[in-house]
Order: sequence, then structure tokens, then C-alpha cells
Amino acid sequence: MSIRHVPVNLFGDNGMRADLPINLINVADTQEIPNSQEIFVYRDSGASIIIDILQKVDIEDPEAAAKFHLDAIAEDNDSMQHNSIIIQRPITNELSPILLDGGQVLQKAGSIHHLRTLFSLFRVKGKNHDVVVSFNIPIETGQGRGRNGAVTVEQEQLIVSDFFKAVDSLRVVDYSLFAV
Repeated sequence: MSIRHVPVNLFGDNGMRADLPINLINVADTQEIPNSQEIFVYRDSGASIIIDILQKVDIEDPEAAAKFHLDAIAEDNDSMQHNSIIIQRPITNELSPILLDGGQVLQKAGSIHHLRTLFSLFRVKGKNHDVVVSFNIPIETGQGRGRNGAVTVEQEQLIVSDFFKAVDSLRVVDYSLFAV
């Protein structure tokens, strides 16, 4: 039996922890990123994992807040078109995340790209912060699946599994991470 996931400390040694795939590239090792963000990329595709600590949006309904955050991501990406649906599944995480499965159509380098975003919103109770986890999966990058950073069907299935593993395992280790 091979091990696919390992516990990874996020936002320092004692901020948060989640089980992520082994062999990810931690973008912070090669470039500067904000302290409120963790970015990992897959070695074998253009797929990425972004974990953000954001100021809590002033929307009480968790599903509407999740859609607000995902819409903001699509806007930041200059998406030509985007959509999302709520993922209904048993939640095993005490933080009760809201899960969305989103799609975006982007124009990059003269070709149409299709991006699938698996998204989770964790509302941090008693704090003025939201934690957002997004797995960005390039489905089509102008040259077909498995080319130019786009994932194969098999890679997509593994990344979907990785997303659920990460969401189910995400834990806040030290709530002082959200002090301000």
C-alpha cells in the first residue's frame, strides 16, 4: 500500500494542519507569497491548491458566502463565464465547511481554457475570518486533456479525492492565528 497523503503544517508550525498529497511543490519555497496564503502546485500538471485566510464576508448564509468567495476568484481570473453547484456529502470535519464545485472559462494566450475549481469555505466561529480552500484543476488548456498543464481524466479523479481528504482533515491547531 502506498501513502498518497501526509499531514502538512499550514501558516507556520502551529497554525493549521491538513492532509495533502505528497510531492506537492510549496510555492513559498520559490517565491514570496502573502502570510495569509498557502499555495501548492502538483508536479505533474497545472493543478494547484490555494488556502487563504480572508476577512469574513458580511453574509450570514454560509452557502451565499461561499458563492461570494468563489465568484470573487472567477472575477480575479477574468473569467469569461463561471458557474458552481453545492456539493452535498456527509461532512466529517467539525469546522462544517461549505463545498462547491465550480467551473470557469478563461481566455489565455489566445486559446480557451476550462478550469474546474473545487472550493470549500470554513467560517471560523468567534473570529472575523473565513478560511477558503480551492483546488484549481485545468481541464482544457487549448491542446486537449493531459497537454499543456491540463489534467488527464485519471489525474482529475485523484485530485478530486485529494480535495476531499484535505477538507475532511483540515484543523485549526492554534486559534491565535486569527488574532486580528
